[in-house]
Amino acid sequence: MNNWDIQKIFYNSGFSKIFLFLKNQFWFFISFAVSKGLVFLTPLLFAEILSIESFGILEYALSGLGFVLNTLLNLGVPGSYPYFILKKKKINVRNGFSIHPLWLLLVFIVNTILYLFKAVDEQIFLAMNIAFVISNQIFYSIQLKSHEKSALAVVLDSGVYLVLFVSYIIFKLKLVAISIPAINCIIFLYGIYYAFLGVKNFSKADKKNIVVHYKLILRYSKNLLIASFLIFLITSSGRIVVEWFFGFDEVGIYGFYYRLAAIVVMVHQIINITYFKKIYTVKPQILDNYFAGFFAFIFSFSIVFYYSSPIVMNSLSTFFRETYSDNSAVFFILSSQMVVWIASALNSNIIDRENLMKQNNIRFIILVVVFMSILLLFKASMTFELVAYTLYSSIFIACIIQYYSLYKKDIYFYKSAVVLFVSFTITSLMFFSR
Repeated sequence: MNNWDIQKIFYNSGFSKIFLFLKNQFWFFISFAVSKGLVFLTPLLFAEILSIESFGILEYALSGLGFVLNTLLNLGVPGSYPYFILKKKKINVRNGFSIHPLWLLLVFIVNTILYLFKAVDEQIFLAMNIAFVISNQIFYSIQLKSHEKSALAVVLDSGVYLVLFVSYIIFKLKLVAISIPAINCIIFLYGIYYAFLGVKNFSKADKKNIVVHYKLILRYSKNLLIASFLIFLITSSGRIVVEWFFGFDEVGIYGFYYRLAAIVVMVHQIINITYFKKIYTVKPQILDNYFAGFFAFIFSFSIVFYYSSPIVMNSLSTFFRETYSDNSAVFFILSSQMVVWIASALNSNIIDRENLMKQNNIRFIILVVVFMSILLLFKASMTFELVAYTLYSSIFIACIIQYYSLYKKDIYFYKSAVVLFVSFTITSLMFFSR
């Protein structure tokens, strides 16, 4: 057998497809490994050098209030980009999107003025600046994903964490004393970059019918705004609720174990970024098969990671050693929660592509009211662990609501729903039998 025969066998086999996939996605995997590795690692590093309360304030601003507020600031506009450009092929409205960063800039300016006149405190100023930065990151990242520029999109998605990692190096070198005001200043400077970028892109945009197109985008995105806010309120309000119940110390503990459990989210992000365009084009039956297998894998991985983490983390993290024994149940719930969190994110893409936001929003509003009523009614008797379990349950029910909304339009995700139900049942039995 000569070299030509060997090459023919290789290119006709499945190995060639794997090789070509890895070759085409090489820079994506490199950028993903670096960027998402720092997303995972940076908050854990800050947990080691900040007090528990200061780490709680950072987590509250970064992934609590700041993360939820970005959905309001963005007005649902980022999610409307793939709808108009990929699904409806309305390329002419693209210039309308260049107005949106100017709206975000206005919020940034107003927040700065209020802070200078001491109308908002340090925590709110930080949360609003983070919300401004994340809003811009999401706005530009979704456009890059829509055009399959995955490597750049993943770096942009992680921007605030890359900046924080550089800040961590600065603090460790003792070039600047570590404090929440110092972190605030660094995030503010990063926000100025997006301010200039927005003005620059608007100045270059075609101005023909630009306002008309932006209004068209806003008319569609109003339901996306409500949908995005509600799903983020359900899935990402844990730190806000924990602060309301307990304080910033508990927010720090919750945030630390949430970050640790979220290592599996990186697997989801690889798939979501690489196949973002396909989520808007592939048939639901095919997606259901892939999602069901993916959820089963994520749940299994999360449980294995939970039980094995003390072996690794005890020698690496002082924060972990000092808090794990009292908070292992919270860590367990957060590990299981990652499955329904990922499911809710993937389902949201399907809800958006089928234009079912309005119907789904009504059910989500009912869900939020019911769970907030439960938390208020039993606030006096709620433990840290029960609050975590209640939040987990609300995200699980949100997923079932999404499947029901799709079912009403004859779009079925039976296998995915069954896997989530089984994982929720196993988690609940293990939690209450501890």
